Amino acid sequence: MRNGWAPRSTGRGGSRTIVCVAGNEPPDIVLAAYGLAGAAAAPLDGGNAWATRAEPQVVLKRRRLPGSGAGADWEAELRRQAAAAGWPAGGLVRAADGSAAAAAGGETWTCETWLPGERREVRSVAGWRILGRLLGRLHSDLARSDPGTQRPGLGKVWELDVLTEAAGAGTFNRLVAAFGERYPDLAASIRRERYRNLRELARLGYPELAEQPIHGDSSPKNLLWTSGELTGLIGWEFARRDAAMCDLAPLLMPHGPLDLPHAQALFEGYAAVRPVSNQEFGILPALVRASLLWQVTVLLIRWRLLGDEPAGVARTMLGRFPVFERYALELGALRANVRG
Repeated sequence: MRNGWAPRSTGRGGSRTIVCVAGNEPPDIVLAAYGLAGAAAAPLDGGNAWATRAEPQVVLKRRRLPGSGAGADWEAELRRQAAAAGWPAGGLVRAADGSAAAAAGGETWTCETWLPGERREVRSVAGWRILGRLLGRLHSDLARSDPGTQRPGLGKVWELDVLTEAAGAGTFNRLVAAFGERYPDLAASIRRERYRNLRELARLGYPELAEQPIHGDSSPKNLLWTSGELTGLIGWEFARRDAAMCDLAPLLMPHGPLDLPHAQALFEGYAAVRPVSNQEFGILPALVRASLLWQVTVLLIRWRLLGDEPAGVARTMLGRFPVFERYALELGALRANVRG
């Protein structure tokens, strides 16, 4: 890719560090599972990460969902295929017993190869156009390595029962019902958006869209850069088979709506590499709503199983959904201006 932004594989070098990304220090049982028993841990990133001296460099991560390690082998193979295509995807390091994930205290951990680079915000039209091109190229490369089978423990963006049951939280409806015992108004809004979203996705032909491997959490926060080059593509926990637009949709509503000039640049960059059909473009607002419901479901699972506070659920249902309704009306006007 031009302008020095092409993905490239990276080697090892420098000090050898284990970076443990999580809300709490990794338990001894996890360190032992990866042959790191007794390693001294020091906090990084304001207490959200830990580092110890080790050889070679690796990253320990607590997965956002308990039980989400069920598909770690599938993820490991997809990352291997992405690396073979030139993407700095890293790899999963096996535990001493050969497994791709370790469990402790009802949560799941993985160990990954360390990747250099720093996150950076995307603030310019040119930056969003480049991000679109990168995502289009990633989708083209992943499509060529499609395993043809879904990742264990995950489903398509509207298959929320797969997500909740794999985590041990029961069906989606039962999870919402339990939430409704304490927060009835929020639960009612979740049900309302869920049923609406199912109807609109079916009406717009989501089941007929081609499926392929997707990253599952496309975001600038999961890109690492070194001197203008992409040196890390991280955050593969929700990688799965789905419509390619399910990676593009969340970029339109990370927290608030993406500025329309940036959204247009994102579409243009993406379409220049992977053409987007009118049907795919037209279904994007529905997929944004589906991605918001997916995020709410993750928060509900953590509330149910780990006791997390439901503030994030309230912010999404009471804030992000209403804001997106106004924004969705503006997205349609962009299609005529997108060339690709």
